[in-house]
Amino acid sequence: DEIVEVDDDESDTEDTDDGGAMVKLKNEDDQRQKQAHFANIADEVDQGDLQDAVTDLLDKVAKDKDARQKRDKLYEEGLRRTGLGDDAPGGAQFTGSTKVVHPMLVEACVDFSARFMKEVFPPNGPVKSKILGERDKSKIQKAERKAEFMNWQTTEQMVEFRGELEQLSTQLPLGGGQYMKFMWNPLHKRPMSEFVAIDDIYLPFAATNFYTSERKTHVQYITKFEYQRRVKSKMYRDVDLGMPEDPEYSKSSQANDKIEGRKDTSYNEDGLRTIFEIYTHLDFGDGVEPYIISIDKTSSKAVALYRNWEPEDERRVELDWIVEFPFVPWRGAYPIGLTHMIGGLSGAATGALR
Repeated sequence: DEIVEVDDDESDTEDTDDGGAMVKLKNEDDQRQKQAHFANIADEVDQGDLQDAVTDLLDKVAKDKDARQKRDKLYEEGLRRTGLGDDAPGGAQFTGSTKVVHPMLVEACVDFSARFMKEVFPPNGPVKSKILGERDKSKIQKAERKAEFMNWQTTEQMVEFRGELEQLSTQLPLGGGQYMKFMWNPLHKRPMSEFVAIDDIYLPFAATNFYTSERKTHVQYITKFEYQRRVKSKMYRDVDLGMPEDPEYSKSSQANDKIEGRKDTSYNEDGLRTIFEIYTHLDFGDGVEPYIISIDKTSSKAVALYRNWEPEDERRVELDWIVEFPFVPWRGAYPIGLTHMIGGLSGAATGALR
C-alpha cells in the first residue's frame, strides 16, 4: 500500500462504510469543471434562442462577405499579377504580344518570406522569455524551462507549425494580412496550428481592429470524413444536416488554384461542407458573453457552441485563438499589402516588358 499525505485545504475527504475514506483532490475537480466549462453546450441552451442567434448571425455574415468583395478582387488581381497562373493582367495585350510577366511581386514575396522566417522562426525555436519585476535565480530558471519547453513544442511536437508559418509568410505581402489559428487537437493530444488565409476571414464593415471586432468569422471547408471525425470526438453535435451544397470559393482562392494547377470537379466527391465558425458575443440568459458558434451553411443549423472565456474569469474576457499578421496596418480592420501599394506599377512594368 502507498501512503499519500493530503492537506485539508487541498482535498475533500469522505468516510466510507467499510472504514476507509474517499479522497477527492481539488485539482481533479478543477480539471473536470474546466472540461465542463469548455464543452459543447449547443444541446444545453434554449433551442429557440440558439436558432434565433443562428438566423441573425447568418444574415450578418452574408453582409460581412458582401462588404469585402472589392478586397477579395484586389487579392485575386495581386495573385494574377505574379504571372504564376498564366493570366496576368497588364498592358500590351494585343494580338501577338508575349505572355512574359515582370517578376516584381514574386521576387518581393520570396524575399520577404526568407527574411520573415529567419527573424520569426530561428533554428532553436521562436520563443524567448521575459521576466517582469525583480530577477532572481528561481525566476530565471522558470523562464528558461518555459522557453525551452515551448521551443520544443513549436519545433518538434507541432510538426505542422513551420510549414503553416511559411505558407503565411509567402501570402502575407499580397493579401496585406494573414492569420494563424491555434487550437487543441484531441486526437493527438497536443496543440496544433493552422494557416488561415485572409479571404476566409470575414469582419464587420464597422470593425476598426481585428481583436476588438464584435464578430469574427472563419469560413471552413471540411470534408465528410473530417465532419464525422469531429462528431465522433464530440467537437460537433450529431444532427442531420442533409446533403451539402457545393462550396463557394473566393476569387483569390480560385486564382490560387490556377497557380497550383488544380481544378475542382463538379461532383464534390469528398462531401465538402461549408462551416461558419463565428467568434462573437451572445446572450443565453446570463447577459452578453463571448462564445464560439459553428453553423452549417446548407442546413442553417448550429453544430457547436462553446464558452470563450476562462472559467475563473469574473470579467469574462474573450479568449483569442486566431493571431493576426498584418503587413501594413491601415485605418480599418483589414491591413494592406503590395497589391494595394504597387499593383499598378507591376502591371505597368509587365506592359513595358512585353
